[in-house]
Amino acid sequence: MEYTNPILFYDGNCGFCQRSVQFVLQHEQSEVMHFTPLQSELATQIKKKYPELQKIDSIVLLKGKELLVESDAAIALASYLRAPYHLLKYTQFVPKVFRDSVYRVIAKNRHRLLRNTESCLVPTAHQRKRFLS
Repeated sequence: MEYTNPILFYDGNCGFCQRSVQFVLQHEQSEVMHFTPLQSELATQIKKKYPELQKIDSIVLLKGKELLVESDAAIALASYLRAPYHLLKYTQFVPKVFRDSVYRVIAKNRHRLLRNTESCLVPTAHQRKRFLS
């Protein structure tokens, strides 16, 4: 199974993750990204193909046959954003061990980052077509 457009998998039970999807929708360069929660049937199928994803519960970016997780996914995602946010892609030059450490701290605490804020993702009718679940 190969998709022509990149797919961002996110934790559908996480307000921080839902806000991240909203951020992408507001700041994207073009409308090529598709979205689906990690709790979706599509994510379940992808996890069967890539068993190493069983333990991943934050963002995953699928670009063709390439699967990116942790800071690699965040950096690749930045390349789809408008200025100045697309400049975050240059964090790829930061050593991966450091990038992933920072990413894991944020991912571990993401439920607490927006715990007092209800975040309901309500895409427009046009955006809804890009949600795969």
